[in-house]
Amino acid sequence: MFSSFFSIIILCGAIVQDVYSWGVIGHSVVAHLAQSQLTDEASHWVKSLVPWYLSGNLTAVAIWADDILYPDTNSFGYPNWQWSRPLHYINTPAWACNYDSSRDCINGVCIEGALKNYSKRAIDANLDDVQHQEALMFLVHYVADIHQPLHVGFQEDNGGNRVRGYFMNETYPTNLHSLWDSGLLNIRLSRDFGSNITSYYEYVHTLMISQTPTTSDDDFNQWIRESSKVVCQQVYLDETNMTMNASVNFTLGDIYYERNIGIIEQRLAQGSRRLSVLFNRLAANRPMVPSRCEKLCSNMIKLIVLMCITLKSFLS
Repeated sequence: MFSSFFSIIILCGAIVQDVYSWGVIGHSVVAHLAQSQLTDEASHWVKSLVPWYLSGNLTAVAIWADDILYPDTNSFGYPNWQWSRPLHYINTPAWACNYDSSRDCINGVCIEGALKNYSKRAIDANLDDVQHQEALMFLVHYVADIHQPLHVGFQEDNGGNRVRGYFMNETYPTNLHSLWDSGLLNIRLSRDFGSNITSYYEYVHTLMISQTPTTSDDDFNQWIRESSKVVCQQVYLDETNMTMNASVNFTLGDIYYERNIGIIEQRLAQGSRRLSVLFNRLAANRPMVPSRCEKLCSNMIKLIVLMCITLKSFLS
């Protein structure tokens, strides 16, 4: 069941959801579902890295990698994190419909590079707990991002952000990327779940456990290929199967919604399962190093011994 803290995140997210990849709801669902599938070892590891005041709640850090980028959520620090912006996505040539790392991820500056890098950093014995924590929070977010198909979008329209139009007779225009982040998902929640987040969590959880685990659950490149396939075969086709682009505003409604909402939910379920697989593997493979408490206790013992020796010398 969702915690009260998770519910607060969802309610607050309604205000800013179009800013975030997958929206606050999607990211929170992925994090929460993934945490429910962790081994005891991985659960202990994750809780040791999540900031202490969040009581081990992985959901609470699900949008941290977005929050740090914007002045309304990181007033003073956001300029320092702009280097991480291109790590949220991959842009390919329009209709290339394939991913070429030498072309699309130069010097590893893309979401695949980020996933590889932070998977290593999360368990690197040469890094400290703050760096491990940062790596974990990036991974929570990026695994979800890569399962949003338009995070493997076209360079020419910024992953669908410049393909604009109207959805469900709304007065204000939206864009294709925003629809896949949150627009379609919001309709689903309100129509079929009465905006009840707990019920929706349970539904996606059912989808997740019904999926058959495969070797691709640990293959970042396969996740990318899957998103690219959805982009080329589904995302850009309007309700008459004409290709949408940035030169003409679209008008979309129920037909587009019904055609694509199932894909979104399958990607949420896949992202949830794969995040848990990743964290279970990392926890199992991490080198055994003293915890923060163990280090503190060890240093205290050394200090006490030193004080005793000093005191004994003084009294002699």
